[in-house]
Amino acid sequence: MNYKILIVEDEAILALAVRKQLENLNYSNLIVSNSVESALQEFHNNTPDIILMDIKIYGDKDGIELAHMIREKSEIPIIFLTGNSDNRTVKRAKDISNSLFLVKPITESELKDALDELLTKEK
Repeated sequence: MNYKILIVEDEAILALAVRKQLENLNYSNLIVSNSVESALQEFHNNTPDIILMDIKIYGDKDGIELAHMIREKSEIPIIFLTGNSDNRTVKRAKDISNSLFLVKPITESELKDALDELLTKEK
């Protein structure tokens, strides 16, 4: 599929796993970033169609704060991926418009459903 997807994940093995899942789902235009700073740079330089973002990422801000920064410029769909499902984190993530929240580890099926839901909204 021709959608451009930005993966924001600071753990290389997890970024690779998400990338592989996306490739298995026939997505090939994939960009991987491992920090808030590089994610912002990739967002501005590559204009992705959707972002898959870990909440806990390298940098002085977390993924939810990064999402707020992105929301100042765009309503691009965001799928939050996190191992931290405490109530406060879930509420903060759900306050971001045009986004979904998935708890790791995620299955290919969960990822496909989330992508389908958000990318269908964009059409």
